[in-house]
Amino acid sequence: MPSSTQMRRVISSGWTVVFKVPVPLFSVGLSVFLLLGLFHDPPQPLDNALGTFMMIVVTSFSCWFGARLKQVSIDEHNLYIAGFFKEISIPIPAIDTVSGFHNGSPVILRLKKKSEFGHTIFFLAKWRLVLPWETHPIFGQLRQLIRKNQVG
Repeated sequence: MPSSTQMRRVISSGWTVVFKVPVPLFSVGLSVFLLLGLFHDPPQPLDNALGTFMMIVVTSFSCWFGARLKQVSIDEHNLYIAGFFKEISIPIPAIDTVSGFHNGSPVILRLKKKSEFGHTIFFLAKWRLVLPWETHPIFGQLRQLIRKNQVG
């Protein structure tokens, strides 16, 4: 019989790494470039304030969002959550709720007890074509696995 590590299934998107590293780095780099450009050729005061505010908002959001994303895999009994340097295992019954946007990006798992990554785990589900009135299949799969592990 195969071990549970062989039965692991990755449920987070391969795009997670892109949103964790290149997008924030690009955003920060572009912001620095644009800010340096302000000193070379100053625009009108209103453009300056609005542009600077927008750069701060976009850069802050991309860094915040990327830092929170985790890579997630699952087997019959555990959820495996990986950051850059650490991976933890959380038993399926420790998941309290599964929520997020219906298209699966991002998926939000709230845990009953705080883990090393906190009470809330964010990840991007693998891409699936989901119509606006449909729900990404990962929500049903996770909820079914939680029910199965609570009963059995």
